[in-house]
Amino acid sequence: MKIIRSLESIQNEFRNGSSLTLGNFDGIHVGHQTLLLRTVEKAKELGIPSVVVTYYPNPSVVLGKKPNFKYLSSEREKEELIRGFGIDYLLVLDFTLELSKMTAEDFLENIMIQTLNAKHIVIGYNHFFGAERRGDFTLLNSNKSKYGYAVELREAVLKKDSKISSSLIRGFLDKGEMEEAKILLGRNYHITGTVIEGAKRGRTIGFPTANLQVPSDKLLPSVGVYACFVKLDGKDHQGMVNIGFNPTFDGLGLHVEVNLFDFDGNLYGKEIELEMVKKIRDEQKFDGIEALKAQLTIDKETSLQILQF
Repeated sequence: MKIIRSLESIQNEFRNGSSLTLGNFDGIHVGHQTLLLRTVEKAKELGIPSVVVTYYPNPSVVLGKKPNFKYLSSEREKEELIRGFGIDYLLVLDFTLELSKMTAEDFLENIMIQTLNAKHIVIGYNHFFGAERRGDFTLLNSNKSKYGYAVELREAVLKKDSKISSSLIRGFLDKGEMEEAKILLGRNYHITGTVIEGAKRGRTIGFPTANLQVPSDKLLPSVGVYACFVKLDGKDHQGMVNIGFNPTFDGLGLHVEVNLFDFDGNLYGKEIELEMVKKIRDEQKFDGIEALKAQLTIDKETSLQILQF
């Protein structure tokens, strides 16, 4: 998959046309996946490249609607997830106030037609583009004869009678309901971070932890202890992670600390990826180190039982 970050860098990649879809695609949940799969399917059928058009930063951030917006997937996570569906090109538009003022008609003509030469467009039921969110299926459908493309609308995907959405997933993560989030995502929720130096208390009590530096705009599940899989240097490990404030100690600052069950070595500076499987318990303050060690032993046993299924 080729990633394009500038319209000016596009040359003749789409001289024969393109099959495209567009959206924010935060989280690449099961609903998003239907758009990607259909776009690839039509591209193969028509013998043209498949294209995903997305935006960064999220429009809500630029427009001041959600200044503290947290992403379900970082830009790199999103890119890798989209790559996994066989998309040929990913166009990441720099979402600016200037772009937000572009009319839907200009967006369609200048970007989707003149630049990407769209022959087939797939759009989700709840995606809008252009100033005042005027670009939608109705606008695309009314212009298909003028520009010579086909367009199709993908309706909401339902799970348990609810429409799958990024907002619904956020709600589950806020409650630590990882299994519910997994159903909507089609996979475990991932957190990627770089190991930095911490207080080094864990090694003194038999549970050494890697202190993760996670991007500040990445959405973290609710505070607590979770069973997780850990990907490190291309290998999979089992572990448990605490997201919280360490109330037994200083209680200052939010930390993400993971204990790998089957690894002993230096992790500083390494990037690791967590697959959050299930919340074991809320964070709690213990009376002393021995009480904490006893609970961590139980947490490890519980995590191993969960991760073996």
